[in-house]
Amino acid sequence: MTAVTETRAVAPAPARAADGRRAVLALARVEARRLLLHPLVLAALVAYLTLVLWPGGEPEDAYPVLQDIDRETQLGQLMLGLAVMIAANLAVLRSHRRGTDGSFGVLVVLPWQRTCAHALSVLPTVLVGALIVAGQFTAQALKPGAVGHGSVFELATGPLLILLPAILGVLLGRVVRSAFAAPLAVVAFLAISMVFVADSQSPAWLRGMAPVLFDEGARPLPYDLLGRPAGWHALYLLALSVLAAAGAALVSGGRTRAVRVTAVAAFGAVVTAVVFQGMAPSDAVREARKVATRDPAAVQDCERREATTYCAFPEFTPWIDEWARVTDRARSLAGDPDRTRELTVRQKVAAVDGPSDRSNLSPAGPGELTASTAWGGERELEFAASVARGLVVGHEQYGGAYCDARGVLMVWLAIRATRDGEALFEKTGDNYNSPGVIQAPVFALSLRGREYAVVQRLLAEPRPEVDRRVKASWAELSAPGTTTDRAAALLGVTAPAETADDREWRCA
Repeated sequence: MTAVTETRAVAPAPARAADGRRAVLALARVEARRLLLHPLVLAALVAYLTLVLWPGGEPEDAYPVLQDIDRETQLGQLMLGLAVMIAANLAVLRSHRRGTDGSFGVLVVLPWQRTCAHALSVLPTVLVGALIVAGQFTAQALKPGAVGHGSVFELATGPLLILLPAILGVLLGRVVRSAFAAPLAVVAFLAISMVFVADSQSPAWLRGMAPVLFDEGARPLPYDLLGRPAGWHALYLLALSVLAAAGAALVSGGRTRAVRVTAVAAFGAVVTAVVFQGMAPSDAVREARKVATRDPAAVQDCERREATTYCAFPEFTPWIDEWARVTDRARSLAGDPDRTRELTVRQKVAAVDGPSDRSNLSPAGPGELTASTAWGGERELEFAASVARGLVVGHEQYGGAYCDARGVLMVWLAIRATRDGEALFEKTGDNYNSPGVIQAPVFALSLRGREYAVVQRLLAEPRPEVDRRVKASWAELSAPGTTTDRAAALLGVTAPAETADDREWRCA
């Protein structure tokens, strides 16, 4: 008799939903680490950090306007995001390139769940981008010369500029099974966004569809006048990222109710955000821009210091100390009676068309001079030129060259009232290929060749002696009609003869 024993086969227990989530999260962690260590991402990160941390910079960097600084964080984030886009796409295509797609059929993680894992794997890189933005903005905000304040939504846009391209890289990997698709998509992404959509003449709703809201002007504006739909744009980028992730899951076979509902909700949010971006700015912001441009006194705070009254938009009042330093220095070099002339420093903006408005500032009335919304370096020399014009001629109504002693006096005074004035004066001439010109806030302070030569000779003389001669002859030097030859004689130098080029200038 033979005993037969049988072992009953036990069917494996069906995978529970919790097991699937754990597997997705585990795969996401692995892919996140590989993504962060991808050579392309590391290279982009190093390049980005090098740009952020590189020492040096312009003198204006010591006086950041924070409502502009928040936007300046975004382009670097986009550069990193495009690198992550290619790396994420290569990660999705890894099994296809290595011919291992078929082996995934025995795994517990379904294709659409692997897609979700890839989508989740970009989040640590987004977090790294957010930390860089926070550090970059905080470093600027802690500078003693910083004014204004940033927008949370503008700062959030930076990390979202990593999230969106990364998710698009995942989606692209599920739609096109080629490693060349992502680099080509980057080129198309930049071309369409930067060349066509980002044009400042495009409708607002169309510009809002670009990854970065380009709306730049010549000078910063007070925060309340910006009117940028930063919140709606951040929602647009976030919703588009969610829509792309849901699309990738759907393409991978994840046609669950939750995925479909997510896709529909994200699409609705994208459309809503585009519509509201097209409606910006509000009527209140448009009206505030007109008031600030045409009647700035109505919205400014003023502070009187001896013979000078300083009026600025509220968030720029910390710069009054800087303006006063230059003004007091110019007054100390001037002679009587103009040394104590009553002046009002009025900060101005050209904001009717928003941040991209490049209109010239309107001239101030008699007894007033103009300060802009930028400071430091050449901006200090430009303000000093405005002060010098206020002390010498008392107004800024004329934009021509002063072909007499007043031109020599104003430029010399502006240079001497500015820190590193001589170097800045030379640099300004080089920048505009026009020596003898200072780009004052309203009209440039320009010199012809012979007046410029007199100024150069004055700067070569001992400063105390020139200072004494200027004060002693101030009344004659600042009087209309005093010739350049007479000014040179009073100041102990010689003036070159008038040339044909000199005679072509339009004199004020």
